[in-house]
Amino acid sequence: MNANPYKDGERLTKVETRLENIEVAVTRMEEKLDKWHGNYISRVEMNELLRSRDERIERIEQERLANKQLYPGWINILIAFAALLVAWFHNK
Repeated sequence: MNANPYKDGERLTKVETRLENIEVAVTRMEEKLDKWHGNYISRVEMNELLRSRDERIERIEQERLANKQLYPGWINILIAFAALLVAWFHNK
């Protein structure tokens, strides 16, 4: 057996100290991991954000197309108004 019982006690104290240090390190790593996970959004949330963005883009493109289709009508109105002004001033 061991001749010096104090040597076992010292070894046990060192091991306990190392174990406590490891526990503290693991606790800090868990806290950092929790914070890290808190900063990122989930895949489901990301898919929902992208889907709503795509819907908005599609709606804006449809509105632009609808506005472009109105241009010929407005041009016709302006031409008719200009013709009306010319006819009115020409008759004076």
